[in-house]
Amino acid sequence: MSNMVLFTPRHDLSAKENFAEFIRVCRYDLTIFGADLDWESYSWHSAGVAFGNIEQTTRKLRPENAMKEPFAEFAKAYFRYQQGIRPNKSKTEMRALKCLERALDEGASGPNIAGIRGDVLDRAAVLARNQYSPGAAYHAGRELEELARFVSEKRLVPTALDWKNPIGRPQDTVRTGKKAREDREKKLPSMEALDALAQIFASSPTVDRDIFTTSTAAMLLSAPSRGSEVLALMEDCQVVEAKRDGGQSYGWRFMPGKGAPPMIKWIPEAMVALSREAITRVRRMTHEARQLASWLETHPDKFYRHKNCPHVADDAPLTVGQVALALGINREDRTSLRAEMRRLGLSPEDGVETLSSLNRWVHARLPVGFPWFDKEKGLRYSKALFCMRDKQLRTDFSTSPCELWKPTINVFNNDLGPRGTAPGYTSTTVFDRHDLKDCEGRSFKVTSHQFRHLLNTMAQRGGLSQSEIARWSGRTDVRENRVYNHMTEFELVEMLRDKDPALTLDRPLTEIAENIASVIPITRQEFNSLTMPTAHVTEFGFCVHDYVMSPCQMFRDCLNCSEQICIKGDARLGRIKTEYEQVRQLKERAEYEIAEGTAGADRWYEIHSLTEKRVAELIAILEDSKVPDGAIVRLRNEQQFSPIKRALSSRKDTRRLHQVEREESLPLIESGK
Repeated sequence: MSNMVLFTPRHDLSAKENFAEFIRVCRYDLTIFGADLDWESYSWHSAGVAFGNIEQTTRKLRPENAMKEPFAEFAKAYFRYQQGIRPNKSKTEMRALKCLERALDEGASGPNIAGIRGDVLDRAAVLARNQYSPGAAYHAGRELEELARFVSEKRLVPTALDWKNPIGRPQDTVRTGKKAREDREKKLPSMEALDALAQIFASSPTVDRDIFTTSTAAMLLSAPSRGSEVLALMEDCQVVEAKRDGGQSYGWRFMPGKGAPPMIKWIPEAMVALSREAITRVRRMTHEARQLASWLETHPDKFYRHKNCPHVADDAPLTVGQVALALGINREDRTSLRAEMRRLGLSPEDGVETLSSLNRWVHARLPVGFPWFDKEKGLRYSKALFCMRDKQLRTDFSTSPCELWKPTINVFNNDLGPRGTAPGYTSTTVFDRHDLKDCEGRSFKVTSHQFRHLLNTMAQRGGLSQSEIARWSGRTDVRENRVYNHMTEFELVEMLRDKDPALTLDRPLTEIAENIASVIPITRQEFNSLTMPTAHVTEFGFCVHDYVMSPCQMFRDCLNCSEQICIKGDARLGRIKTEYEQVRQLKERAEYEIAEGTAGADRWYEIHSLTEKRVAELIAILEDSKVPDGAIVRLRNEQQFSPIKRALSSRKDTRRLHQVEREESLPLIESGK
């Protein structure tokens, strides 16, 4: 487990001294990415990051692109510190660090953190705009702002910085036009490609590569997930719970990425059978690999005896052919077999290797982190659904019976679309192997994240709430939903029409206008007769407070507000009666607390008594048969605070003040007919 250390600057030290202490803390006290982290290296494999300059675009660092000192020392410390206090945070600091390093290097002081000023940060923002996409540039600018605030608060620079990100967030919710259509097509899978995947899945493929790709795709279509999250599922991830109606709910035990807590991700009923079948196929395909992982974990001194393993003692000398059987090397030609053994670091001669020596060879080639498949999630290889053997998904090699392997999302994506791996060579995909093309004869191309975008868009179309979509997708921030919503402008209009039939255009416009007028609270003439021509719907009617003039003075205490309007004959009368019962019970509780001597209970009794009286009076008016339906009812409240009365009182305008008090002291009932 990594520790969390918070750096606190000392006010009696200079910025240079605080900087040196910050580097020391991050280098020696933090253990994020491992206590044995090679600090001097510019490539941290355990963190999946390389400290390169703005020209470095891959994880494999080119020596000439390494960050310059002393900035590189700060970059390592800052990155490790930020990842330590926010372990699930995306590694977006690197873009900001690369741009800042270049901006500092262009200045007179060189790549030194002490040279950070407002103009240097401005230059870094310009570099971010030129180097990255609009979205990535915005995030780089946001990280630059965070970095400037950090070095100021921690006293790592001589002068405090007050700098704001000048890069605006790009518009990601464009619905109309050619660009919106292109964005949707890029982020959503084509229906032809989905049909092709369904066709392959329905054919019950027998090749492991096809089983892996189609089953993973089926699982990604069952619930909106990241590909890496699905590949990190447990073998016993399936959950079945009884519902109140006697049915069953089916889901997966799930560990979302980006900091969301563990959850059960429930699968829609229409996808349950498909999801079950996909997991069954993967479990069957990876069963032998989990057995191997369990053996390697519990019997480190014994070679795994698979079905083709030679039946000899562990220390018995093996022939080259027996070594081939033990390691699963499928080479009939003895010359090529010996060449393969040399390549693997084994002796090509008979009688040299034994099962014990091969066992040491196997353990030396175990995956990094074994026995952990995903240590952060507490998942071992022996319990992982997608635990596999080496070369198991290769179609040109036989599967190794004794070596473990962990598939990544790149393996899945590379099988869903043509990707050039060398000049003149393109790897085959699952569609190519089954000779499936689009209507124009081109190869299909899909990405794992397109399935997530598709399910989120379908959830939006189905009317799922934003909080439900965020939880189903495993997000901690509801605002991220908008990036995954690709409904067209026509779908949005159709949704509005479904919610409000008055918006349909299958009738004359005059009839539509009359229909709308019949369902709004009051007519335009009645609305214009109000004291303030503003209105919005409330739980009990509508409010005429003008928010342009001032915020709500009653803190949503609508029934004690003189600006609350109710309509005789409105269905909201039931809500008002419910509110009356609740207020009555609260008043009785206040009476009990007064009898018990509770401090402040008398004040609550006064408030509830006033509200009870007002609501009873309002209900009496709304149920009075003499009051016509459609009448506008507004109650008085002599105790309500009024900014207008306060202003008139301060101006000594007695005549106007008495007029306002007289108007507010009478109930307003106007006919709506």
